[in-house]
Amino acid sequence: MIKLETERLILREYKESDLPEYHKMMSDKENMYFLIDIATTSLEESEESLQNAIAVSAQGKARRLCVMLKENKQLIGSVGYEIAKETPAGKIADPMGWFIIPEYQNKGYITEAAKRVLEFAFFQDNCVRVVTGCYKDNMPTQKVMEKVGFRKEAERIEAEWHDGKMKDRLEFAINKNEFMQIIVN
Repeated sequence: MIKLETERLILREYKESDLPEYHKMMSDKENMYFLIDIATTSLEESEESLQNAIAVSAQGKARRLCVMLKENKQLIGSVGYEIAKETPAGKIADPMGWFIIPEYQNKGYITEAAKRVLEFAFFQDNCVRVVTGCYKDNMPTQKVMEKVGFRKEAERIEAEWHDGKMKDRLEFAINKNEFMQIIVN
């Protein structure tokens, strides 16, 4: 079982006992605004989603971790990535993603969690590249991507339907060597 720590956080794989907090997080419309495709609307949907998160992590197809405060073990968010492919050089993770309960936003928790997960991906999980993306109007996520070292690789104009309109989508990536330079500096 993966368990990572930062100064303020514990990041660990999900357990079935996380269902109440997981459901609260996944069914919160504000929290899941930009992630409508994975949001849930019932406890049953949340349970199915949680079971899937547990299963794909156990199979090594993804790393799905809950973000918990160290001080009180409160589940406040989620961070992780999918293993898109394995190459002779190492794994490519695509996409990486995260979200956090609104009351814990703007406190640096997701930036802290994302940095730690990138460290794990590159130095313990044999990843050589991590890819992510977001809608152009999702400024909080863009800021996190930039803070942890992702570089913008593409902007797709009117690429996806979201909230009643076509939206632009940005794609970001970071390679292991780039991440190593960030750590050194």
